[in-house]
Amino acid sequence: MNEDLADVQNQRPENEIELEKVGIEGLKKYVIIRRPDKTFHAIVTINSYVTLPSNLRGAHMSRFAESIAETPVETSSIEDLAEEIARKAYQKHGFHSYTEVFGEFPYRRIRPNGGEENAIAEMFGRFSTKNGRKFVGVSISGVLACPCSKELTGGLTHNQRGKIIVEIDVSNCKVDLLDVIRICEDSFSSPTFSILKRTEEREVVKKIHENPMFVEDVVRKCVQLLREKFPGRYCRVKCVSYESIHDHNVCSEWSGIL
Repeated sequence: MNEDLADVQNQRPENEIELEKVGIEGLKKYVIIRRPDKTFHAIVTINSYVTLPSNLRGAHMSRFAESIAETPVETSSIEDLAEEIARKAYQKHGFHSYTEVFGEFPYRRIRPNGGEENAIAEMFGRFSTKNGRKFVGVSISGVLACPCSKELTGGLTHNQRGKIIVEIDVSNCKVDLLDVIRICEDSFSSPTFSILKRTEEREVVKKIHENPMFVEDVVRKCVQLLREKFPGRYCRVKCVSYESIHDHNVCSEWSGIL
């Protein structure tokens, strides 16, 4: 005997307040990203939400997982995948959706000796059906040396690894993530490397001390390089320095139109 099951989510809540984001976080999906120059495979992590009206008690959470499962495995970019999932969630729920996708981007970088090595950048894409805006971003590590300490000691200074995060609007035109990664690397005192032989290590350390930078310097240089490459776009740039002689980290951030 079939019984009609109560749709509790569609009941009116005790407190009728609209919720900006209701959804799921941390769902993983295998994807194939086909770019013009190469194809790579990735496991991405997805957060997907809807704006829940004040008159509904809850969202149907299974619809989020269905939206992600029904989205094709192959995509042209991580930001396009975010858009596909958000639009499918919008169709299923009937409410505006915001989706973000996180993954890893493999690339090749040049060591100080001129050889190549494999590297990985963190990448992410975001899309909102509410305003149609689409963003892509990357995060990579680099090295900073403190200009203040160098001045105080007559040439010695402390070094630390930092992280820079760049998020750029690609609603109307795509960007090549490799271009953004190169700009990020050029914004530090020096990039980081997986392999450094003794002569390479000496070269990197000399470069760091010849080019000391605050986190403020890193962000400003990154913004300037992005402005030259991608003028007129909205962008956010943040740098975090994991301090070597302090108990805390330091950071700097900028956002605006390039």
